[in-house]
Amino acid sequence: MGDTTLFLETGHSSVSVKLHPVVLFTILDHFVRRNDKQERVIGTLLGSNNDGVVEIRNCFPVPHTEGEQVAVDMDFHRNMYELHLKANPKETIIGWYATGSEITEHSVLIQNDFYWRELGQSQSSPVHVIVDTNLTGGTLDVKAFISNNIGFQTSEKPLGAQFQPVKLELDYVEAERIGVDVLSRAKSDGTSVSNLVTDMGNLESEITKLHKIIETISEYVDKVVKGDIKADNNVGRFLMNSIGSIQKIDVAAFEKMFNNSLQDLLMVTYLANLSRTQLVLAERLQNLV
Repeated sequence: MGDTTLFLETGHSSVSVKLHPVVLFTILDHFVRRNDKQERVIGTLLGSNNDGVVEIRNCFPVPHTEGEQVAVDMDFHRNMYELHLKANPKETIIGWYATGSEITEHSVLIQNDFYWRELGQSQSSPVHVIVDTNLTGGTLDVKAFISNNIGFQTSEKPLGAQFQPVKLELDYVEAERIGVDVLSRAKSDGTSVSNLVTDMGNLESEITKLHKIIETISEYVDKVVKGDIKADNNVGRFLMNSIGSIQKIDVAAFEKMFNNSLQDLLMVTYLANLSRTQLVLAERLQNLV
């Protein structure tokens, strides 16, 4: 009886996933460019796994077909991975993504028959990320899963897989944050186009934003002092820690430092515009010659 005991692997509850925005945009772009008769798309996720913290930094699409049987273009996947390693040698296969709103029976086959095998002898489960391009509930929902194999002790191949949701959060570097902010401005403006802000424009925007935050805090403090609203101890401690972390600087010294930095910024902007003008003139003169 022991040889036919049904087993369920466990031990992945501590896994957490960090997803970079560029990966999400690549998945959406792949879905938009899919074939007309294709309901969903899949692809390979790349990144690193450090003590259960999975960081997904890149991905690439993988052609596949779904019907009575599932076929994944393994040669394409491996060629793309070899090319990717030349540019990012430290990134490894983490798992795979799919569009849609739920895990299907085909997802189990792709997880067990393809990506488990691609991870080799690794004991970590491939991470499966689902992007809800159907906008179920009116939102773009993104979920991450790992799987536990189900099978018999005497069977070399698992009978199936039980998918378990894991914690997912967006993570980004400074360059990605700037790109996301640009896209967010396009959404708030009601247009589909957003231009990059100049250094001076960005400085003005940040100063305006800081001024509004200070006004909001001042209004809140005044209302608490007057007794119009009840004080929140957590907010008070946060404000004290924020103010205490700021180095006290004399007003005249701060104005001098700010003006010097502003002059440096203006000089760099002027030189950049001057160089751009010279290049345009040189190009036009070259065309005339």
